Parts: sequence; structure tokens; C-alpha cells
Amino acid sequence: MGLREEKKARQRREIMDQAVALFRKRGYDQTRVQDIIGRLRISEATFFNYFPTKDAILQEFALGQVEQFIGLLKHEIGVRGRSVPDRLRELMRAIAQIGSRDRKFMAVVTTRSNLFSATGEIRNREFKMYELLAELFAEGQVRGEIRDDVEPMQLAEILTGIYTHTGNNWLIGWWRGSREMLEPRLLWALDVFLAGSVVHGPIPGPAAQNLKPRVGRGRKRHGN
Repeated sequence: MGLREEKKARQRREIMDQAVALFRKRGYDQTRVQDIIGRLRISEATFFNYFPTKDAILQEFALGQVEQFIGLLKHEIGVRGRSVPDRLRELMRAIAQIGSRDRKFMAVVTTRSNLFSATGEIRNREFKMYELLAELFAEGQVRGEIRDDVEPMQLAEILTGIYTHTGNNWLIGWWRGSREMLEPRLLWALDVFLAGSVVHGPIPGPAAQNLKPRVGRGRKRHGN
């Protein structure tokens, strides 16, 4: 990368970083493009040279979240000394930590970006995420830890649906009145999934042994 390209990449990162900082501090809807350029002391033309709208910044941040998860998956695939179920639990813990850093802002990211719309570059990167998760399940099948009568890609699809929906419900406060943290809820959901996926029945982990869901029993969700 030449000096010109490095300078442009640095400027783009600075706009992203300062915009996200303002989104977190003031709120997404309360932050204007003028606020961002004022903080950076750049011209409006410079801003629009990198991002056509404020929403485009949110979309790029969402893409970064997918890239972060891809990195986590690559790391866990490279860890051969632990079982696949244990590595899946580590993934859930990492997802919980990311989602819990700024609950209010992450709720905006999941509800206002195209993170789950499967369009554009996000779709391409999410497909890569599915492939890596399927690779982890395939390893578990070879090792005799995961049932092998289900395609690894389908297992990846099912688990993705579980943690995205569970995480989104927590972020938007769907279970009103609940003070349960995200990590135990994700670990409990994973252990329920593993109960039907491991070869010899459920593999008890910390979530299955010590945690019980305290909300949602008997309540039906309508409109989905």
C-alpha cells in the first residue's frame, strides 16, 4: 500500500472511530453528520468522499462485527487440544462479551444495520462465517463428538439462528424485567442445542450445571 492509500485508509478509520464514539455518547439518532465533521475538523466534502451517509458508517461497523467473529472462529478452529463443544462454549462467551460492552449501541447495530439482511459484502462475509462454523462441526463429527447424520452447514445454520435471536432479544430488552446477563443465557441456549447434537447425549457444561433461564417460560412470542 502506497503513502496515498495509507493516508486515505487512516482518514477512513478516523471518521469511523469518531463517528462511533459519538453514536455511543449521544445516541445514533441524535448524532448528525455535522457533529462528526465538527469533531474531526474536516469538510463535509471530505466526509462524503468516504461515506455517502451516516448509515453507511453503521453498515461498515456491522461488517466489522462479522469480521471479528470470523477471526474468533479461525482461532477456535486452530485450537486442536480441546473438544468442539468446549470451543463452541468459548465462542458464545466471546459473543457475549462483544454484545455486552455497550448494550444500547449494539442494539442499534443489530436493528438498524443490514447485519442480518444477507445483502452485499456482509452477505459474502456471513457466508464465510457459516463455512468456518461448518468446518468446526465437521471436525467434531470426525472426532466422534458431534452427530454425523446432519450436514455441518445445517448445524451451523441452526446454531447461528439460536445465538443471533437470543442475543438480539437480550439487546433490545425483549424479556422486560429480566436482569440476567447475556453470557449465561447464550451458554444455556448452546447447551440445549448440544443436547441434541452430541453423540452420546448432552455434554454438561457450566451453563447446564449451574444456570437456569429465569424468563420466557410459558410466554409465546407473536408476530414472528
